[in-house]
Amino acid sequence: MKGISSHTVQRLCSSYDKRDTLRFHDIDWDRSTEKSFGIPKEDEIVDKPWQFAISVNEHGRIHGFFIGNVFNVVWFDPNHQLC
Repeated sequence: MKGISSHTVQRLCSSYDKRDTLRFHDIDWDRSTEKSFGIPKEDEIVDKPWQFAISVNEHGRIHGFFIGNVFNVVWFDPNHQLC
């Protein structure tokens, strides 16, 4: 997490070497096991949902969204159940 925290939003979202390493990508709710995060006023505050891994499937994924430069964690998904 410390290493990820040093990257800008733009670098995480557009740098394919980092996206591949972290398996960092947006979530397409239409192709997912869930339809949303289920948080109040989600359509007003979540521009795009994202997910990434912090290790090679050892600890699953982290799901959330950006507000400005801050990534807001909604779910820790240790068994990678959202797919």
